[in-house]
Amino acid sequence: MCDAAGRGVRPVPRRLHSRRGRVVKIAYVCADRGIPVQGNKGASVHVRAITSALQRRGNDVVLIATRLGEGNPAPGVGELVVADPLDGDAMAAAVGASGADVVLERYALESGAARRASAALGVPHVLEVNAPLVLEASRYRGLSDVDAALARERLTFEEVDAVAVVSSALEEYVRHSSASTPVRVIPNAADVDWIASSPPLELGPGVALGFVGSMKPWHGVTHLLDAFTAVAATRPVRLVLAGTGPEEQAVRRRVDSDPMLRDRVSVLGVLPHDRVGSLLRSLDIGVAPFLPAVDFYFSPLKVREYLAAGLPVVHPGLGELAEVVGPAGVSYPPGDVTGLAEAIAALADDPGRRVTLAAEAVRRSRRWTWDDAARAVEELLETTLATTGVS
Repeated sequence: MCDAAGRGVRPVPRRLHSRRGRVVKIAYVCADRGIPVQGNKGASVHVRAITSALQRRGNDVVLIATRLGEGNPAPGVGELVVADPLDGDAMAAAVGASGADVVLERYALESGAARRASAALGVPHVLEVNAPLVLEASRYRGLSDVDAALARERLTFEEVDAVAVVSSALEEYVRHSSASTPVRVIPNAADVDWIASSPPLELGPGVALGFVGSMKPWHGVTHLLDAFTAVAATRPVRLVLAGTGPEEQAVRRRVDSDPMLRDRVSVLGVLPHDRVGSLLRSLDIGVAPFLPAVDFYFSPLKVREYLAAGLPVVHPGLGELAEVVGPAGVSYPPGDVTGLAEAIAALADDPGRRVTLAAEAVRRSRRWTWDDAARAVEELLETTLATTGVS
């Protein structure tokens, strides 16, 4: 919770020293009004996970956010502060009060105040880029004057001291805007131990398929329903859909209007993240039915969490999905509903193969955890502190 002045409580004790022999104070800024820290969307999970992991590793993290939201516990950071990203004075005050050695900001269309505050205070500013936000906003949210927004974005990438991105596609995107800014790829991760220890639920008979995530058009839930309808016509399968988004109501209407889907599909809506582990442990197959995209830049949390739960993953051949999933899943041609149905059917018909792929999923999930991601962030911050002469 925060008081009227926006100063936050300290959910966990501050560390006295880090593995490097001194506390590295990090001001993590989330200026995106659409990402409540305690919310349920993947971006909120990422903010909580990476800041908590950085704190656990011995850093002193002050999380400065625009919205707290609700639905999940606050992250385990040194301090949680609410500040208006458009109020330069408030942001400068929050960053200054943090005593930070470095500012790590999750890139938002509202970004700017944190950069000015870090420059005024003489501390490095590292930007975390999780999507090409201007292009997303122009495609899906009606952003006007795209050229001006791209120019602002280009200036932002040029002015920061370093950039962390979640995929190689985003690395290319950032380098196209600013060839001189250091960029490091640090993919999303999963809380492997928590998911593995979550008690499974009872979902009923049949092979259980699952989708957990945001129901945005490009996430392909409609295609998944099409494929599931074909598979369910001849096989005892069930489908669980967890999450919300622009497609949710259309999905509910379709399920409610079809007797077979109504009997076999569960639409759970918003699910607090602390219940996701148990749901995933109850499934037999995880599905990530992304639609075709020429610039697939995602590092999907859902795929990392499917693997951590020991789920074979059905996915399109897009971006780095094949590299992440490897032999722990089945790939199909992007946008091919028949191919998606065939991939699901093949796994539904072969329990032995599912067991083999599940073991590989768990093995692969342990190759990259939130602790690994936090360590990579530390390395980037330490390099930036050294090269800027602040360390």
